[in-house]
Amino acid sequence: MFLRPFWINRIESAWQKRPIVWLSGVRRVGKTTLANLLPDIRYFNCDLPSEVRSMADPELFLDKFPKGTRIILDEIHRLDDPSRLLKIAADAYPHLRVLATGSSTLAATNKFRDSLTGRKLSIHLEDNI
Repeated sequence: MFLRPFWINRIESAWQKRPIVWLSGVRRVGKTTLANLLPDIRYFNCDLPSEVRSMADPELFLDKFPKGTRIILDEIHRLDDPSRLLKIAADAYPHLRVLATGSSTLAATNKFRDSLTGRKLSIHLEDNI
């Protein structure tokens, strides 16, 4: 059973404390489904080369969003340097809210060069929800 209101409330609550929320979990646990249930979002699939190219310059990418925009960066571990985009978002665009999703595998987490301490809160979806 997928407890959507519980997880949505956890994300909303985390966004009240930090501009970046990291949503992790094993493959097929429901990260993308949950992200797409959030209201008023701009969704970006980092599996798509065209979307990855649009994020190559984080400032150009983030400049186009007005204050209060909620951005979903799904499968962010597909970027060459995902922590760079998130660090810039948190430091230079704190008025935005970013939900980054990704696998909890070691290969995915090794791509992060910065722990983003103080900039993000993490939520881990369990596979037995």
